[in-house]
Amino acid sequence: MEDVISIASLYIDEYASDELYELVRNNLADQLDARLHSLSNPIQYLTTVRCCGEEELTLLMVAVLNGYNEIVQILFQHCPPELQVELHGSIRISKSDVVTRMTAVQCACYRSHFVVAKTLIDIGGADVNHDNDKWPNYPLLIQASGENRIDIVRFLVENGYADVNKTQSNDRDRCTAIILSAYKGYITIIEYLIEKGADINYSCKNSNLDGTVPITFAVLLGDVNVIRLLCDSGADTKATLNNGKTLVMVAVDHQHFDVVDFLLQRSIATIDDLELAANLSIYHLQKASKIITIAFEYRASNNIPKICVEPNIAYEFYRECQTLEEFEIIKNDPDRMWIEAALVRERILLPRNDYSLIRPLLDRGDVLASRDEFGKCFHLWVHAFRLYQTMQITTNMHRFVWLFCKMLTKNQSIPIDQFLTVCYLVFEPSQTRYMNNDIQNALFLVIITTKILERQVTENEERSLIFRWISKLCQRNLVAKNGETLLHFCVDICTNQYLNWRPNDIRSHLQFPNVPALQLLLACGSHWLDLDAAERIFGGTALHLACQQFEEPVIVKCLIHAGAHLDCVNDEGQTPIECADDIAIRALFNTQNVPRRLKCICARLIVDERLNIVEDDLFTPYLQKFILMHDHQRTKSKC
Repeated sequence: MEDVISIASLYIDEYASDELYELVRNNLADQLDARLHSLSNPIQYLTTVRCCGEEELTLLMVAVLNGYNEIVQILFQHCPPELQVELHGSIRISKSDVVTRMTAVQCACYRSHFVVAKTLIDIGGADVNHDNDKWPNYPLLIQASGENRIDIVRFLVENGYADVNKTQSNDRDRCTAIILSAYKGYITIIEYLIEKGADINYSCKNSNLDGTVPITFAVLLGDVNVIRLLCDSGADTKATLNNGKTLVMVAVDHQHFDVVDFLLQRSIATIDDLELAANLSIYHLQKASKIITIAFEYRASNNIPKICVEPNIAYEFYRECQTLEEFEIIKNDPDRMWIEAALVRERILLPRNDYSLIRPLLDRGDVLASRDEFGKCFHLWVHAFRLYQTMQITTNMHRFVWLFCKMLTKNQSIPIDQFLTVCYLVFEPSQTRYMNNDIQNALFLVIITTKILERQVTENEERSLIFRWISKLCQRNLVAKNGETLLHFCVDICTNQYLNWRPNDIRSHLQFPNVPALQLLLACGSHWLDLDAAERIFGGTALHLACQQFEEPVIVKCLIHAGAHLDCVNDEGQTPIECADDIAIRALFNTQNVPRRLKCICARLIVDERLNIVEDDLFTPYLQKFILMHDHQRTKSKC
């Protein structure tokens, strides 16, 4: 017959519980052992967490907090250790801290009862990698490093309970003890961890943290003694934060002047590094004036001269300050201070081929344009363009297109010399990587030219220079990736989709198809433009596009009068008139008294008779192309 367990035995006797807690508190080992033997259900008493004032404790925790090792062993005899050691309680670890989710081994270590802690680990199998609510995800070794508890750190490491490198936080940071101690500035613990082989250049795994390795956290803290210790122990002084900032940049940002001085004295940072860091945030230069003062004093005391950028119009012909007295004069002038920072950055970053030099120049141009200082913006952006070229970086014209559109919106005259300066940048070698953008931006400048000629009073010489540029543009016969030419883009309504950089500012001035731009291109470039050039997707000419898209015949008239072939076929074997759905455009073709050219008649005859033109040496590639233009039976699949 099975034993019958009474319901009453399942409940804890509060009197017995109070008695047990008193026996443990008073370290009465024999009486405790006897009392537990007398209970039918001792495990229930030993696995219960009980409120004790502001703390919540098990009997094991009470014994541990008082350092009663014999009591701990008695409790283990009456209840399996694994049922006790991982229970959670709330413990006061200092006058200000009551920590929840504490385990017994944490209680022992925080109270420095290391004999008891050893019993809990060796006999009870306590886990030293548990966290608590004050240190979530942090094993005991890292908790101790954050609490500056060298005694706990020593106990865990020297008894082999924790490894200075393998013990890591259980979150995505994967921090080690030396990371947290460097962050807190606990030099004694750092010294001990280094002595025990801690990886001084260990990097956290979370890219969202400000710091990465111990020395970056130490610089963020600003503790020179910790930084010195780490440097003397072989820390990587080239380490950067996750945002790319160097040690000296971090020190400057946080106004850690003693750290700055240490980095200079140790040659971890150069005077150029310091000046660059001080001028990094161009819009907060007044905050950096103390660092800039240090830089001047350091140059003077070490007799280090500056090799300054030559004065130029982009920086309003200012020179970089050579003395602290000169700097004091300008430091309250925001515009002059911006120029000073730009001069410093260019002096330092250009020889390094560091393209981060340019972004502030572009942003500054936007500021100047917003203040209607278009001339200053122009000169700054031209300078930025030249810097891009010096660093062999691909350039783009879209900012200049936007700038001129802004000037048109503001009814500001566009200086012809400045406009032509930009126009001729189109021909620079740095403008060849993205052909579609280059051709489109060149066409946008042609449209802006029509606006200038319409709105502004220009001299004959200025107009002549403008027409000469357009002629040169046409002479280059620019072709986009899919074979589109200036004429294709000019007559194509789909070109409007490329007006996507600050479209609200440019679309009121740049619209497609664009009759004035087409007329200007045809007037200036008739000798060089290939009116019958075919794009590669459908094999259509500009006239094909015009016939397909528009009811307004002006575009078609312009192309026909300029000499576009009426009988040129696309990849579907269609002539422009055969592509036209609009009755007015079809009627226009019927009214054109354009005589058929003899060469076109011959080409049509050759293709109609299907003569072999490929193997005959008389037919050059140019002639072959011309003949195929007239092949009605040609389709894209046969080409």
